[in-house]
Amino acid sequence: MSGGTRVARRRAAVVRELLDTAWALIERDGVAAVTMRELAARIGVRPQSLSGYFPSKAALLDALFREGFTQATQRLSQLPQPDDPRQFLVSSVNDFLAFCVENPGRFHLMLQRSVPGFTPSPKSLETSALSLQIMLDRAAAAGIRSANDVILLRALISGLASEQLANEPGGQRFISQAERAVALLLDSIDTATTNKPDRPGTSQVTKRARGTRPSPPATTAHKHGDTI
Repeated sequence: MSGGTRVARRRAAVVRELLDTAWALIERDGVAAVTMRELAARIGVRPQSLSGYFPSKAALLDALFREGFTQATQRLSQLPQPDDPRQFLVSSVNDFLAFCVENPGRFHLMLQRSVPGFTPSPKSLETSALSLQIMLDRAAAAGIRSANDVILLRALISGLASEQLANEPGGQRFISQAERAVALLLDSIDTATTNKPDRPGTSQVTKRARGTRPSPPATTAHKHGDTI
């Protein structure tokens, strides 16, 4: 192994330790409470030594922001895809909400702008856009396409996560309403067939949210249309 390779591996190991330690501090004390001095103390080095890895707290937060969205994107990308686009959207929303509730520090850094003056770098914003684009593509497939409808979808995701973390950390009371919330949004878009719960093509997600029984399987006398 060359000297350059050893140095690179050592550097990568230190960066990994710094990020892991920073995440632990964020989960314990919140994003705004993390300081370079405390981070250095946790790993047993002088604060000045961190400058070779992260020259400022903003640079550290930027790396954490980017890593958080990388992890979220990986989770979303690994979800199995059902035949029903609306169900796929619901499972995607549920998975992202679970990620937020399981990692409140990441949620606050990534979605809450909890550090005054911190602005992610263009590279980190590009990374965050990948998660958003996955959700937008699945939302569009389910029927959520206009800018205003996307705003509502984003608001319900952020709102449910915020309410859950603020009122029942570790619980399910608020995020368990995600399927119903998505179904209500889809219903509001589908104005041509409002209040027709058993119409051909109604998503099983929408029917469950309304409390109605799904229609029986298709027969030769009555063939169901596509779900969208």
